[in-house]
Amino acid sequence: MKRLYLIVCVGFLAGACAEQEKATISIQLYEAQLAADARGPQYAGWDTVSFVPPSQTAPVAYVVATEPLLTEWNITAFKAGLQQTDSTQVVTARINAYAEQKMQAFCAQTPNLKKPMGLKVGQRWLNFLPLLNSVEDRIALRGFQSDEVDQLQHYLDNR
Repeated sequence: MKRLYLIVCVGFLAGACAEQEKATISIQLYEAQLAADARGPQYAGWDTVSFVPPSQTAPVAYVVATEPLLTEWNITAFKAGLQQTDSTQVVTARINAYAEQKMQAFCAQTPNLKKPMGLKVGQRWLNFLPLLNSVEDRIALRGFQSDEVDQLQHYLDNR
């Protein structure tokens, strides 16, 4: 009887670990700049990224900040839009108060609105698009695959 109990407990523990692993998604939004335009000491130490835009075949080099402005921890809820012509989705994410303050401080410097922002999910760079408008409590994140949207929903449901 003890042996059966031990087997059942191990099975539940293994299932719980597998469920926790599935709930993990990494979303990071970085300040970025075209590598060709990244001159000055403020870009020292930034990472160089090669990205192929959806409508091109040649990669474009960007430098990205070492620390992200937003991560999946800052997302409290989201709504996924319809599938775009390139088979991706736009996610409109609601962000927490900490991220809201951080983004408002970033957007207070008007030139930052026109700089590219590097969006990364897992190990994949989705895009390098500028904000264009100030961020309040929501932000539009473009380039998600449908499975990434599902992972984000699962993550938020189980966080």
